[in-house]
Amino acid sequence: MTNTHRYDIQILRGIAVLLVVLYHLQISFFKNGFLGVDIFFVISGYLMAQLYNQGSIRSFYVRRIKRIFPSYLLTISITTFVVAYIASPVDFIQRFDRVWYDLLGISNIAFWLQSSYFDDQNFRPLLNLWSLGVEFQYYLIVPFLLDFLRKKKFLLLTTILVSIVATFFITTISTKTSFFMMPLRIWEFLIGAYIAWTYINFNNK
Repeated sequence: MTNTHRYDIQILRGIAVLLVVLYHLQISFFKNGFLGVDIFFVISGYLMAQLYNQGSIRSFYVRRIKRIFPSYLLTISITTFVVAYIASPVDFIQRFDRVWYDLLGISNIAFWLQSSYFDDQNFRPLLNLWSLGVEFQYYLIVPFLLDFLRKKKFLLLTTILVSIVATFFITTISTKTSFFMMPLRIWEFLIGAYIAWTYINFNNK
């Protein structure tokens, strides 16, 4: 069904990771490096449009769980243990309060409740899990959304446009809401789906 390795996608992921890392290192030339996350969401939308087969909801979720959750849970466990060992009680309480959000795949909501992504005043290990929270929540609607939009290009493009407009509108009210909340990221995943369905044969380079 698919190639085992997609070097083009790995290169794009590498670029996205580099942008985010350079942003967090506060290198002035990469002040917009957080846009690497947007690249990830488009790539994810592309891959989900290719990997999800209509009617195979169970197998889709089983594959996602096997691929993501072992390393995901290991990362949460190790980080929480290390924080408990080296951090102050106040910082550990912050980590402990968020661990339940992490385990439920809603880290983005935890950070939305707390502050902006760009607020560096709080102790926030595993801040990067917010983007996985968005992806997990997108996976929940993949079978229903993609089955509905797969052969309706006009409706797909309309959904993308409406989502973009909604995102820009919400940004004027609450920047962190447009940043952290999955419904306002739908357009990025669907751009990836549009590319997958319209322009690119998955088995071609």
